Amino acid sequence: MSVAPTRAAFALAALAAVAPACDKPTDDNLDKWMHTEKGPAKLKKALADEGLDPAISAHAAANLIKRGMDGDVRATFDAMSPPRRAAVMGLLAPRLWNVARVDGEMLMPAPINVVAKDMLAGLRKYADDAGKAQIDGYLVDWYGVASYEGRAAVGSQLGPAVIRTVGEKSAKKLMAVADGVIAAPGQAKAKNKVGDQLLLGLAATGSPAAVKYVLDVARMDRGDDTLGKRALSALYKAYVDPQGELEAAPPEALVPNIEALAAIAKDDRVPGEEANDALSLIRQAGPPACLAPLVALIPMPHANSRYKYAVVGKALQCGGVKAIKDVVRAMPDVAYTRDDLIGAVATVVANLSPRDAVLGEVRSLLDDARPVVRWVAIETLAAMKSKDDAARIAGVRGSEKLVGYWGDQSDLPAADRKPEPTLAQRGKELAAALK
Repeated sequence: MSVAPTRAAFALAALAAVAPACDKPTDDNLDKWMHTEKGPAKLKKALADEGLDPAISAHAAANLIKRGMDGDVRATFDAMSPPRRAAVMGLLAPRLWNVARVDGEMLMPAPINVVAKDMLAGLRKYADDAGKAQIDGYLVDWYGVASYEGRAAVGSQLGPAVIRTVGEKSAKKLMAVADGVIAAPGQAKAKNKVGDQLLLGLAATGSPAAVKYVLDVARMDRGDDTLGKRALSALYKAYVDPQGELEAAPPEALVPNIEALAAIAKDDRVPGEEANDALSLIRQAGPPACLAPLVALIPMPHANSRYKYAVVGKALQCGGVKAIKDVVRAMPDVAYTRDDLIGAVATVVANLSPRDAVLGEVRSLLDDARPVVRWVAIETLAAMKSKDDAARIAGVRGSEKLVGYWGDQSDLPAADRKPEPTLAQRGKELAAALK
């Protein structure tokens, strides 16, 4: 009898025993598949197989990410059942952190570090509460370093958006980073710049303490004429208009800082854009917190002639119909141009709703003792095209001239200057236009 067939049979049996072992998704095989032609497909299968140990699937996901197949990982997570996603994510997060972490606060991350960080941020939504807390800790450690300004600008998940997701937990470390910038030695001749990314990151934390910190920085004298504007712009972007770059921070953090915002808004040494941002932030704090501070700002004297209109508009937005009387009666006895009073006050009031409630509030102002209040009332009723009020508008009392009605005419020859009408004359003109 020949021995060759027997040896061949043993060889085939041995191959048959080895082949399944080579295809089995073990930790050793997952690492081997990183370097084989069919390895990526096997890694994807191991990640998707909900019958495997979650630790094996997490290992497969980490290897796919290392191969630059993070899109496949996201797609597979999307298709997983929620419990499975949470289990795998809890085991994947430490693996991703081992790749994402950078040893050295001043060092910028390599591309693979950035990808792993992006995956931590992007897959966070799939983790359970404990997993999210773990990931948040990793992200705070990744961003809360002296090189934040550079790190915030790299990757598909940018710093402000990630910080907004993590929330107040990131505030303490980012304030410490800013402290390091401000208090670093060697600034006798020139102060370190507090960067835009760091200001926005602080604002995006949604922390009342961080808002206060940014407002304190805005008033610092650091030889940087742009600091106040950049600080208020960061708060405005984080709380009012994120421009699609991050989710708006909750307004509650603004409420305990309204007094500081009001101090900036009423300071006529502050540039107009900065003051407007402060007013918008007070308004964003929401009612009832925003109303009293805004109404209190209306009569404040200010070098910027546009200030009074801006405050009135924000106060009306904050308080709505119920605030009409308080807001209009707070308007100071100063010059108002017709177009500005109509556009920034009367039209804003007229566009509030419900209409009947607005009409009732405005009609009650027609007999007010102060001419500016009566003027706003007749302009508003006319803007609302309330023909029922034509007679009231025509009969408004007022021999006082509407100072500033035509705007500044000082540069015109005397013969070309238009006479300012009285309040009664303006009332008759508006009533006639309603007929």
